[in-house]
Parts: sequence; C-alpha cells; structure tokens
Amino acid sequence: MGWLCIDFLNSDWRDWRGSGRAENRLENQEWLSSFLQTYKLTAPLPMNVDCAASLLQLRERLRRMLEAVVRGDRFQEEDLAELNRALALTPFHLQVLYVDEEGGYRQKQSSQAEGWPLVMAQIAASFAELLAPQHLERIKICDNEDCRWVFYDESRNRVRRWCDDKMCGNLMKVRRFRERQKEKG
Repeated sequence: MGWLCIDFLNSDWRDWRGSGRAENRLENQEWLSSFLQTYKLTAPLPMNVDCAASLLQLRERLRRMLEAVVRGDRFQEEDLAELNRALALTPFHLQVLYVDEEGGYRQKQSSQAEGWPLVMAQIAASFAELLAPQHLERIKICDNEDCRWVFYDESRNRVRRWCDDKMCGNLMKVRRFRERQKEKG
C-alpha cells in the first residue's frame, strides 16, 4: 500500500548503513518528477524557491507530528493548526467520470487549486487519513538510527521494527551480535 505522505516524508533520505550521507530529495528534479508521476499529480518543475521552502517546512512539520504519534504524544497545537490550514486552503470535491478503457464510472478528487499548492494539500490530506484510528498503530519509524525511514507496518501482529528486514533489520542484528562478541571477549 503506497502512502503519498509517507513517500513525501521519506524524501529526507539518509544512508541506512551509517556513512552519514543524506540527501534532500525535494531538491532532486528527477525524484520530484517520479514522485509526481507515481501519484498522478501535476505541478511545474523546476519549482520556485518559495514552493521549495513551503514543501520543506511542510515535511518538517509532518515529520514532527509523526514522531509525536509514534511516541504516543499529542501534536503541538501550532502544528495541528497549520495542518488544518493547509487542508482548508484547497478544498476538494468528488467528480464522477466515465472511463472508456474500464467500461465504467469512477470517482476522482478535484479542486479549483492547481500546481504545488494542490500537491501540498493532497499530501496534508494523505497525512490526515493516516491519522485515522485503524492506521495509527501501524505507523512506524525504522529503529535503525541511521535510517529513520517512515513505514506502514502491514504485518499481522504489528511488531515490525525496521523499514526492511533484509537491509536495516539484518544490519542491526549484525551490529548487536558484534557488540555481544566484544563484551564477551
């Protein structure tokens, strides 16, 4: 299951292996283009400086809010007010379309807004949907301090600790094993 807001939050990439390398993918035109295409969003590229600053601010705010959720804390009132302000700026309505290829009707969210303001509102809407009670305990942040990737835990018992068991999970298990070996010897 793909989440627009989770992919957006993970645009703050960090090398999970611990090299210290990091990349703000919001500055990467190729990544932005792929992100927009994946979620069927339309916005001008390259984006202007004001939009870039607003996107970065939104990502930082959503990250702070998500970390509060994972800790079981409440949001700061200012963060919640800003999220609601972002949602109110570009109201959506449903539109019904006929799709020849599918031979039927489907619903589409539509808005008078366009471009990056609409993209930011859709990210905020995706985040708001993620806060629904059935999703809250499935929102996780990778236990690998070098990674901190946001992921949605789809496991039945909801106990995943790492974004990917084969990468971060294996790395962390090896690190713990080596620590125990040092303590023994």
